[in-house]
Amino acid sequence: MEDFSSRGMAAPGGPGGNLLKNQIRTVNTYDDKGNFLVELEHLDHELSFDKGLFMFIRAVQILRQACDGIVVVGLAGPSGAGKTVFSHKVRSFLPDCAHIEMDMYNDGSKVVDANFDDPRLTDYDTLLSNISGLRAGKAVEVPIYSFKESKRTGYRTMQPPSSRVVIVEGIFALSSRLRPMMNLRVSIKGGVHFDLVKRVLRDIDRSGQQPEDILQQISQTVYPMYKIHIEPDLDTAHLRVVNNFNPFSGLQNATYTLKSSKPVTEEQCELLLDTEKMKRSTQETLDIYLLPPNEDPETCQTWLRMRNRDGKYSLMFEEFVTDGPFIISPRITFEVSVRILGGLMALGYKTQVCMTRKSVVLEDKTLIFKLDHIEGLGRTYIQIQGKKREMVAQAGTDLGLDGTYVPHSYIEQVQLEDLTADFNNSLQDVIPGFSFPENSAPGGMQGLGRAHSRSNSPHPTHSAPTQHFIPRHTRTPTPPHMPSIAAEAQVSEMSQQ
Repeated sequence: MEDFSSRGMAAPGGPGGNLLKNQIRTVNTYDDKGNFLVELEHLDHELSFDKGLFMFIRAVQILRQACDGIVVVGLAGPSGAGKTVFSHKVRSFLPDCAHIEMDMYNDGSKVVDANFDDPRLTDYDTLLSNISGLRAGKAVEVPIYSFKESKRTGYRTMQPPSSRVVIVEGIFALSSRLRPMMNLRVSIKGGVHFDLVKRVLRDIDRSGQQPEDILQQISQTVYPMYKIHIEPDLDTAHLRVVNNFNPFSGLQNATYTLKSSKPVTEEQCELLLDTEKMKRSTQETLDIYLLPPNEDPETCQTWLRMRNRDGKYSLMFEEFVTDGPFIISPRITFEVSVRILGGLMALGYKTQVCMTRKSVVLEDKTLIFKLDHIEGLGRTYIQIQGKKREMVAQAGTDLGLDGTYVPHSYIEQVQLEDLTADFNNSLQDVIPGFSFPENSAPGGMQGLGRAHSRSNSPHPTHSAPTQHFIPRHTRTPTPPHMPSIAAEAQVSEMSQQ
């Protein structure tokens, strides 16, 4: 019988045996080379995001006690499930851990149709060599991959971590080639992955199709790689975390934005910033607005938006909240595969509007000024952003902007000026070399973003806040269409798999 007390744990059924932290136990096994390996015992039930984080930290503590050397952790899940957020939170508790991103091991020469969800892209030889080196206490050379250039651009030296913890994060972090080296395997499901399924289900449900037919379409087109290459590996996890994402939870840490089209110079903005901490950068952003099936582009309030910045794609579908002149935005974005765009088009979404924004960004620790030039609108907007509402308001007053604010997203501005057709007609080949589904909606990808090919300006690490459609003040917003009970049940069942 195992001596649970020697690891600081109560034996099952003993005092405290049912406490969450006391459900963690280790088992002794061997890796694929016959070396002794201590790993976590599987937990039968799924965990919420917060409980999963607690159990993760507790498991790492126990494994460090049980292991003499490096503890290797695999953190896997589909695009948008919340791996990166989870990983950041873990590193706030374990700041000295080594973090390996599997994206850095992409082989750009094997990329087809901009599909980064294909397991064949991973340079497993280098990855396995790096993990083995760290386990042996050696410094390793970790590759650096540029999504913008679609190639490996260099290497960086990674030392064995003082915490003795190495976290390998990626879609395929629990693949059969990596599992034998891992002491702890963690999967994350949910997040935008299932929120997107619910959202697409809601939109397509209007067409009258059966829920099971819709889900089959979503599975085959939006997430073609998930069922084949990702889900089977996630089932091998010791800890299974479900991220029940709430888009509006971000309002607890909201960003306040004031926007105006009144001309403002960089010099005027610089006077309101701390000169010692001020940073200046430029951004070029391509936003692709997807029109749901059976929606009118002139009145649509439920756009899906995909953003391309620095070669990476993110999906945004939260709505903004306005309060007077303020736009209050949850700062939430999710990195996704560009293949999702083709899948959504196959399901009936139309790439109706493509918008290129060139921005000059001036910021310090408290305020951000963005001078946005929107191609096609022919004017520059000033955005003032910050966490403190009073400071944002005062900055606007100091710039003489009171009474000129525009509490609209840019897509709404296009609608208000009846320019949706103009933006659509000006689109050209947004993603060179990517093949989109045939019979996609009219005005679809033909020409998506001529400006994208000119996207060569540097991109800072600060990400722009999510901006989405706000109902026009001249009309009463209607409640979103909700899927049928049967449809909801199908999604619920799918999320439990």
